[in-house]
Amino acid sequence: PTTAASPAQQADFIRAMTPLAQAAGRRLGVAPETVIAHAALESGWGRHVPAADGQSSFNYFGIKAQRGWNGAAQSAATTEFDAGSPRRVAADFRGYDSAAAGVADYAGLLAGSPRYAAALNTGGDVEAFASALRRGGYATDPDYVRKLVAIAATVKELQARQGLKSSGGLPTTNGEGSA
Repeated sequence: PTTAASPAQQADFIRAMTPLAQAAGRRLGVAPETVIAHAALESGWGRHVPAADGQSSFNYFGIKAQRGWNGAAQSAATTEFDAGSPRRVAADFRGYDSAAAGVADYAGLLAGSPRYAAALNTGGDVEAFASALRRGGYATDPDYVRKLVAIAATVKELQARQGLKSSGGLPTTNGEGSA
């Protein structure tokens, strides 16, 4: 069983992701907090990122390495839902050299795919963003929208309470920082 991220871990994740999420949010037309929440949901606040030989993949968004992907990939167990029932499966996930490269690829994937067009330019409407992702096939979890909306509320609350806007906490390249 995995334990929930502590408020300190959540705050560190928000601080580290903020500058990257600001750039991705501008490209996607969504609030940076939405990008941070999406990364937090997919990576367990940065604690569950695919890795190979102890090296992070910097894949904070659970992006699979499907046909046509020419970069690095790491195999990891993941939960998929089939007719509402969860099952554990192995999947290959994209790997990146840095958190910035991972976030940039995420923004490019969403911005460049007709499947996710309805998620673009949703501003601060996390429910509209999450619903569009779910309809586009980004996630199979039937409770995905509720989870993303709840995490976004946590992100906003921590930002307001702790004034979280600076960077730090996540590695930016392999071998730097702490994960």
